[in-house]
Amino acid sequence: MSNISLFKQPYAEIYLNKSNNILVAKWIGFLKPEDVRTGCSYMTKYIKENDITGHLSDHRQLKVLSKEVQDYLTREWFPEVEKVGLRKVGAVVAEDVFAAATVNKVNKEGQVGNLSINMFNSETDCVKWILS
Repeated sequence: MSNISLFKQPYAEIYLNKSNNILVAKWIGFLKPEDVRTGCSYMTKYIKENDITGHLSDHRQLKVLSKEVQDYLTREWFPEVEKVGLRKVGAVVAEDVFAAATVNKVNKEGQVGNLSINMFNSETDCVKWILS
């Protein structure tokens, strides 16, 4: 698997998987709203400039999403990336039951237009769905 590192901070790593053209974000720890906005703004720009249609959001190292982060994702980011061409977001869920619950809530509320969002327990299953 050939990855191109695009963005690296203590709270997130964003890279392009060149073999399947999927934009991947690995989220880490308790996310501050400004950190999520920074990472998501970077991805929006990249998605628009590179015609990306699939995104894998890796939440395996994530802690709970705050209400502010949840609202930002569902009300702002998902509609924004749907407008610039993103069609599928696959989330690989955290083992932390509370983190998984908040991600599940966001994903249910985040269904917008042509954007499909789904949750997975494995990266392999997630990638297969994004590519289908």
